Amino acid sequence: MSGHDNLKYDSKPVLRKPYIICGLNGFFNAGNVSMDGIGYFINQFNGVKFAEMPASRYHIYQIPGGESLRPIFKMQEGLIVESHLPVNQFYYAINPDSEHDLILLHGDEPSLNWEEYAETVVDLAREFGAGRLYSMCGILDMTPYTREPIISCTCTDDKVKEEMEQYHVTFSSREGMASFGQMLILACKRKGLEGVNFTVRVPCYPEFNVFLEDSPKSLKAILVRLKDMMHININFDRLDSTIKEMEGKLNFVRQQNPNFNSLIEELEKKYVEMPYQESLDISPSDGVRLAEEFLKNNDN
Repeated sequence: MSGHDNLKYDSKPVLRKPYIICGLNGFFNAGNVSMDGIGYFINQFNGVKFAEMPASRYHIYQIPGGESLRPIFKMQEGLIVESHLPVNQFYYAINPDSEHDLILLHGDEPSLNWEEYAETVVDLAREFGAGRLYSMCGILDMTPYTREPIISCTCTDDKVKEEMEQYHVTFSSREGMASFGQMLILACKRKGLEGVNFTVRVPCYPEFNVFLEDSPKSLKAILVRLKDMMHININFDRLDSTIKEMEGKLNFVRQQNPNFNSLIEELEKKYVEMPYQESLDISPSDGVRLAEEFLKNNDN
């Protein structure tokens, strides 16, 4: 099946050199980083759904011992009022503050046909003239929540890797189970599209049964870098508020549990932090606006 055959379009928008950003629910969505991340973009940039891939081709609903794969239905008095099936939806967003519009993939990691799924995403990106694909992943790790999360990076080529070095990331050298974000990068490499997959550490403390369902600090670590890479404006007020609330709860646990506090202190001693300072660069359109305001004020 070709990439065109397994795509259903609602519309075909005209986009300016878009970036495509992918967020997939699945094994590497620790801290809900992938889904919250793509949701952040959809909400902030008023994303409009324009295409989707069929769930039935990429997702298994039932295997022995895999009850959680089944779709979730909600019933009320014998009527189905909600249904939650896997989704593979593409949104677009016009971004007037940048020279690049956005394509946003909100999906579920496929159970079947990995290579076809990834190639379809890349084919769509190339059809719209996308310059680069970004993918977001999260992985659980015993790291101190008080420090900046470390991000590892997988790139399509040395040129992209050299660019990423300025954003204070590490580069994966492991051998083992792949994330689907890395499968997307492989598809990009095969088809000649630049691509970057970010995998951020999400704090977890199994000994104390502490696992963060949402990790806003890990999410922001990726979003801040994407903001600077793509020269776009992102408002972090809501995210900063959530980070403050989350850290307040964990600080309270530290105060009440000396053993938990000792663990965090020990992790802090061993942790090699790679902080990243958000750039103060402005977009081209903002530069023009500020220049016009400056000249206007001087004329007065």
